[in-house]
Amino acid sequence: MASGVSHVACRQGCPTSLTWLESVGLAWGTGLAVVLADLADGRAVYADVDDRLRAAQIGRLVSGEAGWFDPVLSFVAMLEPYLSPWSRLVDLPYLLLSKGLSVFVAPEQALGIAYLLWPPLMLIAFCGLAVFVARGLMGGPLPSRMAEAMMLVLMAMLMAFAMLEFAPGRIDHHNVQLVLLLAMAAGLCRWDAKGGLLMGAAGAASVAVGLECLPLVVAAFGAVACGYVLDAKGSRAVLLNAAAGTGSSTVVLAAAFLGPAGIAAQQCDAFSAPQIVLMLGLSLAFGGVCLVPGMPASPVARASLLALPSLGVLALAAVLFPTCLAGPYAVIDPLSRLYWFDRIEQEQGVLFLLRSGRYAAVAALLSVGSMLFLLLPMAVSKARSGAASFLALYALAVVSLLLTLLMVRYIRFASALTPLFLPALVGWWLDSRTGVGQRRAVLGALAVVVAAFAGMVALIKPVDRPLDAVDYMAMDACAGEDLSVLATVAPGRIAQPNGLAFTIIEAMPEGFRIAAMPFHRASPGMKRMYEAFLSSDPAVRRAALAPFSYVAVCRLPLKSDAAFAPLYAALSAGEDWPGLVRIASPTETRFQLFRIDYHALR
Repeated sequence: MASGVSHVACRQGCPTSLTWLESVGLAWGTGLAVVLADLADGRAVYADVDDRLRAAQIGRLVSGEAGWFDPVLSFVAMLEPYLSPWSRLVDLPYLLLSKGLSVFVAPEQALGIAYLLWPPLMLIAFCGLAVFVARGLMGGPLPSRMAEAMMLVLMAMLMAFAMLEFAPGRIDHHNVQLVLLLAMAAGLCRWDAKGGLLMGAAGAASVAVGLECLPLVVAAFGAVACGYVLDAKGSRAVLLNAAAGTGSSTVVLAAAFLGPAGIAAQQCDAFSAPQIVLMLGLSLAFGGVCLVPGMPASPVARASLLALPSLGVLALAAVLFPTCLAGPYAVIDPLSRLYWFDRIEQEQGVLFLLRSGRYAAVAALLSVGSMLFLLLPMAVSKARSGAASFLALYALAVVSLLLTLLMVRYIRFASALTPLFLPALVGWWLDSRTGVGQRRAVLGALAVVVAAFAGMVALIKPVDRPLDAVDYMAMDACAGEDLSVLATVAPGRIAQPNGLAFTIIEAMPEGFRIAAMPFHRASPGMKRMYEAFLSSDPAVRRAALAPFSYVAVCRLPLKSDAAFAPLYAALSAGEDWPGLVRIASPTETRFQLFRIDYHALR
């Protein structure tokens, strides 16, 4: 099997292509336009609690309240401390940028400016990698500079779900993951030793940032391994250097961002000992196979040569870290899973969107995924010509789409990968060597996509689920309200619904601690709060509130079912409760603070 991407035929007098800088500038400008259009209403699509928690984590680091290797977020006490799984790799640019800006402005202003500047700057790197991959897939210029420019603009617009992650203030780790994902794609596109190093290093960094992209890292390595098994030209060098890049980067990342305690920690949901053992072990297994002199002639023999040591590494990890076999979300208790995790939209699949009547979101998802169907005839042609890098990238995009159908959170990654093929598809369509039958196959694939969307809309009807007290508890009804009453009482632990978590964190004086926030590692705290606010059993309620000094709730105009959520229904309606002593606020506010009198608590 030969490697590389075939070039589009170019007749004599073929126009000069856009320069790389022109292409990147065009993609970046389009991306910024998408972001600004989204911000026009004053609210970003992707703005969420992740950004607020990351801001709190970075703020503690910049102020010196937390050390570099200290994962404890002291403002949360469930009762046990909350240990953040988030990598300092994401925090580092904000730390450096804010330190540099603090020469000119106050430190707190410098950090705020860094939050606004860094995501759009990362978008430059994202667009640069996107252009590199798209041009590599295209192989040659389109009929005119204008046509190429139009394709780049359309490509960037189709990447909207990814572009929006680079909005100013979007400091969550997803934009970093997107840059690393395209770095892996660029490595696959090169399909040489340097490309393998890039892919391996980017894959290791992606795992260090978070495990969300682990399936895509596995898919990328799986594609290269398949190339080795099928004896694709250059695949051995790519696999060897990818293993070297992963192994060496894992060591550097662990030393730089975990420290001795973090390296030894056994955390199934974050970069730590289990992931380090797997990454180093598989790197040694793959690299060792590639270093064996000669190469077995049989694909079965090559597959066995890769599989045996790899299975050995997986078995060793299973023996060393058996608790991780339950997955990264095993920490979530059944009550928190029922009332929190199972209600998160991005954790659901496309069927959830259809049942919720989110047809626009489904149509946007299919517009991204349809590219892969349209590419099927081209992919078959590439397979016949042995374009290994094209096929590897296509496989990676297919995996991203399948993940998105199962879990909506992956739409940002599918949106980053699939539109990269658009210029190649257009160039292939215009190529004189592309047959009429192949073009008809593309049109047939488009018809299948349209029919599939129409069929899903016709067969799957929306199901209305009325809001309940749990939904109200997840709302932040006190955003912008006065919380100065906290400054009038002694610091202590506050029991509160999830929706109030960050409003309190951002306003409470030093010494206060909240019970929970909507993140999987805070599951023990969430469980206590659901027991406290929803239970009809006074004994359960008293046990849940026992470690706390205060209860905080927002008054809400929406009425809750008192039978389902006795305590929350009463407090959110502005009523009193036996054993909860209302603390008068200095100003009129929805925010209500109560001191717990355990002797009288019912």
